[in-house]
Amino acid sequence: MADKKAITAQLDRLTLYPTTPPETASPDSPTPSIGLPVSGVDKIIAEIRDRICGRVEVEEEWWCISLSREEFKAFEARFEAEGDYRWPKYDYFPQLAKFVLRMAGTTHENVIRRFERTVTRQLDIIEQSDDQVAADFARDVHPGGSPKIESDGGSHHPDGSFAHKDAGVECVILEVSHSQQRQDLPFLADEYILGSNGRTQVVIGIDLEYRKEKGKEARVTIWRPRYIEEDGEAVLEAAETETGIFRAVDGSLVNGERNLRIRLKDFGYWPNCLGIDDISGEITISFPQLYEIVQAAEAIAEQRDRERRKIQQENHRKRRRVRSPPEQLTESDEERFKAAEKRVKRQLSDQDSDYIPE
Repeated sequence: MADKKAITAQLDRLTLYPTTPPETASPDSPTPSIGLPVSGVDKIIAEIRDRICGRVEVEEEWWCISLSREEFKAFEARFEAEGDYRWPKYDYFPQLAKFVLRMAGTTHENVIRRFERTVTRQLDIIEQSDDQVAADFARDVHPGGSPKIESDGGSHHPDGSFAHKDAGVECVILEVSHSQQRQDLPFLADEYILGSNGRTQVVIGIDLEYRKEKGKEARVTIWRPRYIEEDGEAVLEAAETETGIFRAVDGSLVNGERNLRIRLKDFGYWPNCLGIDDISGEITISFPQLYEIVQAAEAIAEQRDRERRKIQQENHRKRRRVRSPPEQLTESDEERFKAAEKRVKRQLSDQDSDYIPE
């Protein structure tokens, strides 16, 4: 049986060197779009592998590249064929022809986890309250992590999400970004709210300034679904309903009297959650709490960075295990790789007919 490296190499060659144009193409015909995915897809795969293997010093946690719809289809086929658990989260904005690769750092991940823990603790308090309707609802609200959300040709992996078990969609979504990616947050809100036809009730964006020369400003922004009338018809939009700075450029707390509020019924959606309009209660996170979440996350990141530098400077004799020869593919593995190879071929050969320009 062929080993996994040989199969993966075969898939690499398939995507990097697409099949030749159809015989019906004349010398004067435009170059078929089947050859377009090569550069964009190859750059993304190379960037992912370099980051996983530590071959590059990552300065930006969000890495962006222009990518057509055709190229994104080829990337998805490639990802399905050879992606593994270490591959990072990504976003694709079809209207912007923009691909974003996410590699969250320590601060980023700690802000997400601490925010989720703050929400969960308040849900636990509501669950123990005397309001039985609210308590029963809160008991069935759970964090959903970072699921893949697809809509209108786009694909996204939010930093965090919450929903009632009967909702069927991610109703409350969290995104944590750098100031350099601030411009992407409204588009992400569009993707989540419009892509779910208004079922996503709240998108929370926490925007952090990581560059020391730019200061330490941090802000939070909320988007919700809203219908407006346009030419006599109701039009759904993702409306920015609240925004505020909770940490100033100098790193001090500001707007300490303000609160971020998430209604308990925001975690569900009618009619999947019957009686949701009768549910009262809310999650309240003060700006001082948001400030402490970010401060604590940054302190942990700084401590880990100092410890990492110490480890690099220490001199220890080490004995590592020797890796065994590549494992042989089982029959089911070979069938899976063959099926993936066929899908790659089909994706590439069908792109001309599938792509509809804007």
